[in-house]
Amino acid sequence: MIRKLLIIALVFISSVTLAQNVTIEAYAPNVVELGEQFRLTYTLTARPSSFNPPSIADFDVIAGPSTSSNTSIEMINGKVTQTQTYTYTYILEATKEGKFSIDAAEATVNGNKIKSNALSIEVVKASANTRQNNQQSTKQQASGADLPNDELFVAIETNKKSAYVGEPIEATIKIYTRVGIAGFEEAKFPTFDGFWSQEIATEQNISFERVNVNGKIYNVGTIRKYLLFPQKSSKLEINPFELVVVYQGRSTRSQSIFDEFFGGVENYRKRLVSKPVSVNIRQLPDNAPESFVGAVGAYKIEATTDKTKLKTNEAVTVKLKITGSGNLKLAGAPKVEFPAGFELFDPKESDNINTTANNSSGTKTIEYIAIPRSAGSFEIPPVEFTYFDLNKESYVTLRSKAMPIEVLVDSSAASGVMITGYSKEDVKFIGKDIRFIKTSHSKLRPINSFVVTSGIYIFIYIILIIAFLAFWYLYSKHREQMTDLSIVRTRKANKTAQKRLKEASIMLNQDNAEKFYEEIHKALWGYTADKLSIPIANLNSDRVKEELAKRGVDNVDIEEFIRIIDVCEFARFAPDKEHSQMDALYEATYTLISKFEQTLGKAKSNLW
Repeated sequence: MIRKLLIIALVFISSVTLAQNVTIEAYAPNVVELGEQFRLTYTLTARPSSFNPPSIADFDVIAGPSTSSNTSIEMINGKVTQTQTYTYTYILEATKEGKFSIDAAEATVNGNKIKSNALSIEVVKASANTRQNNQQSTKQQASGADLPNDELFVAIETNKKSAYVGEPIEATIKIYTRVGIAGFEEAKFPTFDGFWSQEIATEQNISFERVNVNGKIYNVGTIRKYLLFPQKSSKLEINPFELVVVYQGRSTRSQSIFDEFFGGVENYRKRLVSKPVSVNIRQLPDNAPESFVGAVGAYKIEATTDKTKLKTNEAVTVKLKITGSGNLKLAGAPKVEFPAGFELFDPKESDNINTTANNSSGTKTIEYIAIPRSAGSFEIPPVEFTYFDLNKESYVTLRSKAMPIEVLVDSSAASGVMITGYSKEDVKFIGKDIRFIKTSHSKLRPINSFVVTSGIYIFIYIILIIAFLAFWYLYSKHREQMTDLSIVRTRKANKTAQKRLKEASIMLNQDNAEKFYEEIHKALWGYTADKLSIPIANLNSDRVKEELAKRGVDNVDIEEFIRIIDVCEFARFAPDKEHSQMDALYEATYTLISKFEQTLGKAKSNLW
């Protein structure tokens, strides 16, 4: 038994590893008040043989350095890792105003010298001395309702005050506080009307940093970040953010001298409302080429085919990859010109886009499927893709390479014409088909005489010719329409919307609220764009209202359309996970698209 324990102990000890990368990190507040005392700490991930602090001439060293150490052991997949940290702490006091630098500290670990990061600290003038400030703050906190607005507030900050339609704008919701915060309640986020919004991933727990705002020091935390893409040109206003904050203050219910002495603390609630933020959105220049589909940013394209030789009635796929940064997710699909005689199908889109603080970047892939109905040598012309370059403030058109395609005759399609032999059934049929020569009297005509000379036969010939010409005209018209992508989109708008509704139903069953609302938005917004033959980039609520009214859509249905779109856009960053409400929205969207189809689809329900 002892032997087994020793072996286990040896295995454990041998598996313990020290951190390989030894680092030293310096930390101090970036803003302090004149006369304020603060901590300067240096943390190492290994025991140093020597530690050399920098010169701290711009501050008074009240105490330090004090040293401490901490050891932690964690096991991941059977591997035990031991981490040791060593901390050197100084207590400093700010004695003069200005911006000061503290150089890097230097330490020696296992014979190797390492350096910390340098620090920059700003010292601002206090409104009074620090102690008086603290006393003033204590009195203010005695009543939650009496807390001044400049002691605790929220704000929406954008990195741009002016932008083009489709240009990304970073919007950050922040909280500024000079009091202690115990929690948050009843958050109401903006709806970002007129913008397509995408939330940027942030830390789940809010981390605060000290900043100087008009001579006052605040602890500032980021609540949420968004990337906004304006959809129309005008002065757009971001509606306020609302939040109920639970903050700490001195208790007003102290009845004991001990409570007064030790400073009893009580929680108070305060509703905060941010100020509205306006952004001036400019319209893109009017000289946009036909190949512009609403893309704004910087991109490159690549077009390829899955085969260069194929047979008639065999599908060919043209894959278009658009890579870059900007509003790629909102950009429409470029038009691909297929030769006459190719039957087209709905393009299939997929994207892999990453949203960061400054932009949205990645790749959008569009697959165009077509089937050639005739043989020959063809060429798919270069695909044109135009985007608006924000740096150049002009349109840039990209062209892919032409794609030659050789279409061969499918021999299997003519197998019924080729006769290689007869079966037993064929012989039986031939036997029945042969009849004896009639010997009875019959009317015969000269060889050179025209058999059909009566008026009835001539009339039948005329009708057949007219029918053939009519059929050929309709067939040519149908072929022409099938090569027009706008007509194809209009015809298949309902089919595409139903596919997206089916995907939304799957997300509903999986309780994936975010994806559910995204698919509902795509279904309704995309259906309207396809049915009205309006590019998504040029689509906005006002134009939809106008176009639907022109086509005889009831005002109640138009308002229902706006309501569903608003719900989806709001739910993108504050998804409602109530299954019943999501189910009700799905049914409302399905019903609305059905009504639109009845009204908008009458004139174009059948191209034949």
